Amino acid sequence: MFNVNSQTVTFAAQAASKARSKTRFKNGFKIIIAVLLTVGSWQVGSSVYLLAKAQFAQYLIAGAWDQTMQDGKPHKPWDWADTYPVAKLSFPELAQTSYVLQGASGRNMAFGPARTLTGGMPGDELSTVISAHNDSHFKFLSEVKLKDLIHIETSNGLFTYQISDLRVVDSLQRKVTIRQQDELILTTCYPFNALQTGGNLRFQVTAIRILHNA
Repeated sequence: MFNVNSQTVTFAAQAASKARSKTRFKNGFKIIIAVLLTVGSWQVGSSVYLLAKAQFAQYLIAGAWDQTMQDGKPHKPWDWADTYPVAKLSFPELAQTSYVLQGASGRNMAFGPARTLTGGMPGDELSTVISAHNDSHFKFLSEVKLKDLIHIETSNGLFTYQISDLRVVDSLQRKVTIRQQDELILTTCYPFNALQTGGNLRFQVTAIRILHNA
């Protein structure tokens, strides 16, 4: 009897030790990512550093999104963030997934796609507008085609949209029109793989909602 109890205690101690090690690893990994997000200012002009920063940030954003889906409340991806994830964006034909942040500011877009606050959310009778950089999280938009499907998950369920329009627009002559209808508009700089950034051209993807699973 004593031996059985000893083995049970031993196994329980080993399990607890593994759990603590796993937690320490996750916390350590988060700290490493947080450091990458805050330091490296001397490399601020490095496209490699900026790309790594954007990809690492998505790990923390994904964790915050999982928490939101569990309790329905907004969660910051890191303590000093002034934004939080509001949706999960997926392109099944291209096997691409990104998490969408609230507020399409330049600061937020450095970490991932971001939603324009003046637009709506999926399910609203108002255009949902999401923007991201064409050298990171929306780089794959160069491969989308008409009639491709886009899934977007929010706290209100899973919405499916189908691409109905692809176009290049001059942002100085034409702004994104937010309409009174449930549609998804994705924007990014154009052309893709340009040697210089900051031009006036934008690649715009418009998709109409075809399904909603609550």
